[in-house]
Amino acid sequence: LNKSWNKIVGKTISKNTEIVSIKNGRISIKTSNPIWRNELTFQKEDLLNRLKKEEPKLNIEDIEFR
Repeated sequence: LNKSWNKIVGKTISKNTEIVSIKNGRISIKTSNPIWRNELTFQKEDLLNRLKKEEPKLNIEDIEFR
């Protein structure tokens, strides 16, 4: 999943994020600061759709940014 996440978001965002957990179809992403959390919240739907396409077996339904 880390490889897929890095591929989807690119170097800059991947340096400022970390996958914390995957439970019940929800992926939790820790951000380096509130600015990144806010920015990624705006991109949530697009990122979620790209993750679903890249990793269909995981059945990801939601992304939570912390």
